[in-house]
Amino acid sequence: MINDKERELIKKSWSLVEPMADSVPDLFYKRLFELEPAYRDLFPENMDKQKRKLIKMLGFIVKAIDFSENSWKGTVSEDDDLFLVILAMGRRHSDIYKIPDDSYDTVGAALIWTLDYGLGQAFTDEVKAAWVHYYQLLSMTMKMGSAMVPK
Repeated sequence: MINDKERELIKKSWSLVEPMADSVPDLFYKRLFELEPAYRDLFPENMDKQKRKLIKMLGFIVKAIDFSENSWKGTVSEDDDLFLVILAMGRRHSDIYKIPDDSYDTVGAALIWTLDYGLGQAFTDEVKAAWVHYYQLLSMTMKMGSAMVPK
């Protein structure tokens, strides 16, 4: 689970990312393809739609981290349920896009590099640790979704 301190660090750092959100996907995909050039073939030539999806998903996971205790007691729509959305995304990545589970480490490295590059000194060791922990939880959930795909 994410603790309150990690939650606040992620939210605060994301608020610093939002003003430069247009450049985040460019940095992320540039770094991802530097780390693993073969991944470029998994994406369409025109990356505009994919870049919008990335920013939308990052914004969603930061927003979803901010559920109050009372929110969890009530009914959460399927579209707002972080766990269900991430499970489904993992399943789609495996079933439709044929993304291997071993790619999650590379994607995580590209994400952390992007945040570090974009935030500079604001990306402290504590902020980095919070993002790494959150990404580990998200990628583990996506792998659970991937495991639901009949092989």
